[in-house]
Amino acid sequence: MYVVRVTATGPTGISTERAFHVEVVSVADDLEAAQLQEELEGEAEEQLDDEVEQELDPDGDGTVDEVTDAQDDEEYDWQSDFDPDGDGHYDDDQEVDDWVTTDEDSVRDEVGDEEEADAIPSDPLMIQSSVVNEDEAPSEDELAPIPFENTARTEIVDPVFDEVWGDIDDSSMQEQTYSRSISQVTATWWNDSFWEDWDNDGVAETLCHRTVGVFWFDSDGIPGPERIILVRNTQCSHDRDGDGQDDLFFTRFRGLDLVDQNSDGIPERHDVLTRTVWTWDNGTYEDVNIHLFVHARTDADQDGNLERRVILNQDRRMVDQGIGLVLTAYFSHSRLIHRIDGNDDGTPERWMAIDHTSWVWDPTEDGNADRHRDNLRAVVVRDTNSDGNVDVVRALQQNTVQFDNDSNGVIELQWTWRAGVLKVDTDHDGDLDYTARMRGWHQHWDWGMVEHHIHRFALTRMVDDDADGTIEWKQRTIHMSNATDWDFDHHLEQRESYTATLTWWDSNEDGYEEHIFRRVRETSYLDQHAHGWTFQTEETRSMEVWRNSLHQPHRIRIVVNELTSWDNNSDGSPDTYHYLSRTWQATDTDNDSFLNRRVFHRHYMGQRDDNADGNVTTAANINIWHARNLSLSPSGNIEVLQEAYLSHSVFEWNINSHGHAYHTNSTWVGFQIDYVGGTSQGITVTVITIDSDQDGTPESQTITTAGSGNPP
Repeated sequence: MYVVRVTATGPTGISTERAFHVEVVSVADDLEAAQLQEELEGEAEEQLDDEVEQELDPDGDGTVDEVTDAQDDEEYDWQSDFDPDGDGHYDDDQEVDDWVTTDEDSVRDEVGDEEEADAIPSDPLMIQSSVVNEDEAPSEDELAPIPFENTARTEIVDPVFDEVWGDIDDSSMQEQTYSRSISQVTATWWNDSFWEDWDNDGVAETLCHRTVGVFWFDSDGIPGPERIILVRNTQCSHDRDGDGQDDLFFTRFRGLDLVDQNSDGIPERHDVLTRTVWTWDNGTYEDVNIHLFVHARTDADQDGNLERRVILNQDRRMVDQGIGLVLTAYFSHSRLIHRIDGNDDGTPERWMAIDHTSWVWDPTEDGNADRHRDNLRAVVVRDTNSDGNVDVVRALQQNTVQFDNDSNGVIELQWTWRAGVLKVDTDHDGDLDYTARMRGWHQHWDWGMVEHHIHRFALTRMVDDDADGTIEWKQRTIHMSNATDWDFDHHLEQRESYTATLTWWDSNEDGYEEHIFRRVRETSYLDQHAHGWTFQTEETRSMEVWRNSLHQPHRIRIVVNELTSWDNNSDGSPDTYHYLSRTWQATDTDNDSFLNRRVFHRHYMGQRDDNADGNVTTAANINIWHARNLSLSPSGNIEVLQEAYLSHSVFEWNINSHGHAYHTNSTWVGFQIDYVGGTSQGITVTVITIDSDQDGTPESQTITTAGSGNPP
């Protein structure tokens, strides 16, 4: 290093001195800037290995620590809730199975024979509210949809993929950034050629060409430049087999962009990139090895808190045997730390640690990978509103294996295991109050004619709004499905699944759940076609319990829904179906620990169109509401014993494709009785409508009704 000082003295005797630093080196790699790049890369490489493991797996057990809780989570044992005695019969069904409704024949005997009427009577006994109260309608949780089979993937897995595989907007990872930067300034360039001894036999046999560009800006005369841009590009080739054609190629691109505005020797920003490519190509066989290393960081105010930090270490290998137009083998291993803290508050708006390995093997080069392995470990952290508090944490570990042994494009075996965690500060108060943990796997076999799928996941969601360790809300979900295709039509012959959910609330954090809701849905589908399934059955059962301040059941609601349907013409719409819903609800209206009011609702809908011509042979829509009130005195005597009943049935015959029925029968049966007061009242109504030409305008309608009251 030489220092040249130039002193200028003016007519007034005032002198000005400038110093120039001249660096003389034998090769570009000896440049001070090149040595600095080596130091920065070496430092970052050590940091990356330690930091990735420290952030992903501090205890070194092979599992991302953030997902350990998800991996150790117990699955929801829904069988113990719905069938505690294990006899194969759901115990909650007993309430709806054992309910005995009012005998309608007895009601008709009570009210007498029906007589013709001019109009349908307007009687309170004929409306639903005469039997059930407003708060006895389906609850919000009951009406909420069953969790989808990809719920866990949608909430945790896919967002991690979007972050990990999304575009990382950092120019330091692109070669052209360094080339463009140095081309925009007045830089010093030189080219040279040299020989290398790659086989270490003492004889140089490889010719290399090197291009070096240097921009060194130092305006204040203080030792140390304010800006350095260094670009080095080396290309070598060698004819190893002596056939006159080069078959071994080497390319290395190295870029450095460093900014030290105050010339204190500590750069506020530096970006360094090294990309090395080894290629062996004999005209048929090609083997390419690529190594990419990036280290970029920014600390504009030099407060020790980095506004930007990127460390990437990636190795890739690509093999092409020359059989086809695609690769024979591909391997990639990437480790990345990415941190952006734009407002410099110490909490990054985006931070992630990634370790990803992928391996693909296609020996026939037909584009159908015979084997594929993919392993991902990732943690992603977000401060979405830049308030200095972490708002979102997502962690995922996933392993996938695929085999296509006959290379026909059909995966014979695929296995994927994953575990993930999501933590969210929903109200931006600094506490991660929402947590979701999932664990699941997917397996797929295809042995030619027989194809089989198994999918399973367990998901736990929790809310601890004040972050005191006492959970106010918790939900556990488990899903499993299996499907089989017995032929080559790419449509499944059968698919079965169950999804069970348990949700409980403890809003006052006293350790007692004041509200519990559990539900299980079981499905079976047969003969898949382009628009759906030919046959399907679905059964959904739920139980909901509300407790009072004494932790006693205040209300219990049990629902059993069953659906069976046939799509006889494969158009995606059921032609024949049967739907049955039964609800039992019991309430302790006076908080004496006795469920004194009990309500039953039965709803059936069905139709038959077996030939799928659009003309329905028969259809039925039947509702029954039945309520009983029973209260006892402290001495055990009956104080209240009441009963209310309403049924409304609609039967239709010969319905055309426009929905017009030839014959419709609508019937109401309403009855109420107070056994203690000794009063009762009842009504029956029958309406028969005939639309012989099925144009929507009835030719005749007959109304008959009967009623009674005691007292009248």
